[in-house]
Amino acid sequence: MKNRLMSALFALAVLGTAAPALADVQPIKPWQGARSVVKTRHLAPAMKSSGDYWDKYTFNADFPNGSFYFSYAIGDAVTDAKKMESKGRLSVDKNTWSWRNDFKEGNWSHTSGEPMSITAGKAVMSGTAQEIKFTGETDGVQFELVYTPIANGWRPKSGQVLYGADNKAYDVTIFPRMKVVGKYKAAGGDWVALEGTGNGSHVWGELAPYDTNRWTMEFHTDSGEYAIYMRELGATNDYGQTRIPYLLITKGNQVLLESFDYTMTPTEVFTDDAHENKYKVPVSFQLQGKDSDANGPQFRAVVKKKKLHKRKDYLAEMGGLKAAVAATKAKPVLYDFEVDFTFEVKTATGVEQIKTGPKDAHLEVNWLNQ
Repeated sequence: MKNRLMSALFALAVLGTAAPALADVQPIKPWQGARSVVKTRHLAPAMKSSGDYWDKYTFNADFPNGSFYFSYAIGDAVTDAKKMESKGRLSVDKNTWSWRNDFKEGNWSHTSGEPMSITAGKAVMSGTAQEIKFTGETDGVQFELVYTPIANGWRPKSGQVLYGADNKAYDVTIFPRMKVVGKYKAAGGDWVALEGTGNGSHVWGELAPYDTNRWTMEFHTDSGEYAIYMRELGATNDYGQTRIPYLLITKGNQVLLESFDYTMTPTEVFTDDAHENKYKVPVSFQLQGKDSDANGPQFRAVVKKKKLHKRKDYLAEMGGLKAAVAATKAKPVLYDFEVDFTFEVKTATGVEQIKTGPKDAHLEVNWLNQ
């Protein structure tokens, strides 16, 4: 009931809407049970039979002289086809190589054993929960990168939110902070070593994202020995506009704090007057709460907007008949803000403060429907 009340307050204060009558709400069960250990099976595609099934992999890395991004997206919300979108980017010393390829079902492959693997053209992801390898070739550059956990992979309790009487799953696996070691070779050149830190996630669902959530919010950063991952889901009217938050803070290889029921107080709200839905985005806010363990630490935080980094209206970029069809389901817009932050975690031995480091911190909000 407390989480439902927070949902209503959040909607009224930030999103400017009222929650529907509880009699019209379908059941929703977020994050059941105790924390589960991440296994290699949590990396493998779920491959559900539902036409609304989807799978999404996102991995990033930062190097002293560049960065890496790798993404797989599986599924088709219209048919039962398991289409694949493979895309990524490697940037080193002001040189950038990128790729984006679409594969029909049957033109990409996967194995779900130990190790698992997914192959989409020349982009390959393989390994276990303790070692994930990425290889590929694009625009004349080859790369090999291996991710190993600094902080172990993490799932919010069971790792699932269950929607409706049919218990359709939304499943989450997070790799909050990882060591990344590898190499790349540009056309005609020699292999060059790369080393840095990274993070990743694997999320899948049995319902289309616009059928489960009106909006999502994500804040993920690392500063020194700490990593912070905060994500919130704003359920649709069918599920009572329930707000589903989760927060993880790691220190080294340990979980410092995990919370699933904290308070957010917006202090600055951006209104997108350029969009017909006039989406509202909390760009500065305060957080306060405690660990999911009754004997765990308390925390508070301040996140403040620096500037809008990116606004992406997916339908505007799509254009034409395809956009018109998609608009009947959702009108998605991504907002990416650069922010400053300060987190304070009060433990049994004192207060640990985590502040904005030299790397830019970003807050991303995705609006799907008003």
